[in-house]
Amino acid sequence: MDTPELNESERAWLESDAERWRRAHAIVARRPDLDVSGVYHVIRNLERSAAERLRRGLAHGRAFRAHSR
Repeated sequence: MDTPELNESERAWLESDAERWRRAHAIVARRPDLDVSGVYHVIRNLERSAAERLRRGLAHGRAFRAHSR
């Protein structure tokens, strides 16, 4: 990946993200009933700690609850 304007850590993140998308597309190729974006987000969330997933889930729940009233 030729990205001279990015620093090393940005380039590494971009390459990791591209790999996540490849994995998501490979999974959806075997399971076309799944959404590639949803699979990508699951892969991203699995990289987070359980505490971080819980914190984000609770924050999303509060935001969703406030908008649903």
